[in-house]
Amino acid sequence: MKKSVVQKDEKSVHTKRYKGPVYPYIYRSLSFVLISLFVFAPLMMIGLDMAKSTVADAQTYLKIGYNDVSVDDSPNNKTGKDFIDSIRIGSLLGTVSCERIGLNEKVYYGDNRVSRRNGVGLNSKSYLFGMGGPSKIAGYNSSSFKTLYNVKQGDIITVESNLGTFKYKVYKTTVAKKAETVTGDKLMLATSKSTDAFSYFADEHFYVYAKLIVEEQ
Repeated sequence: MKKSVVQKDEKSVHTKRYKGPVYPYIYRSLSFVLISLFVFAPLMMIGLDMAKSTVADAQTYLKIGYNDVSVDDSPNNKTGKDFIDSIRIGSLLGTVSCERIGLNEKVYYGDNRVSRRNGVGLNSKSYLFGMGGPSKIAGYNSSSFKTLYNVKQGDIITVESNLGTFKYKVYKTTVAKKAETVTGDKLMLATSKSTDAFSYFADEHFYVYAKLIVEEQ
């Protein structure tokens, strides 16, 4: 009988030791949850309202940047100098195509996300077609330039615009961290090697280099 009593007492002690430390943790967790609901949540809402107000003010005072422009697909019958003078960021310049790989895309002035969403973009720091210097065009490899990897040396790339029709012959394709420096009437097409998000900032890109062989005004 004594042994039975001892075993019962030991069981009682173990039960108390098991239950004792648990409840304070539960109370503490509930306290943190309540504090978060009544203190931190309102502060977060206030901060969010302030952020919205700041963005609204910025949109009111800041001018449109290159990444916020819209493309202009309206017909433009101007030619020569009149056409050049009418060009703005987002202006439609013409089309770039390569029949063998099924490429045919609109070219907009300015290499930005808006131009790339609607076609491809001509780098505004490069030359217009047929103006004596390199013309650099970039596009997304998931849409406008998804077939660019199929380009081979000797392929003909055609650019049609109000400035004329220009045919370029591909003399080199490469994957590199940055584009090569080129001079003269050449065309460079570029796209990201990766299809992941923010691939524009990837380490390597796919480049196509072509030399002007035919110019028709």
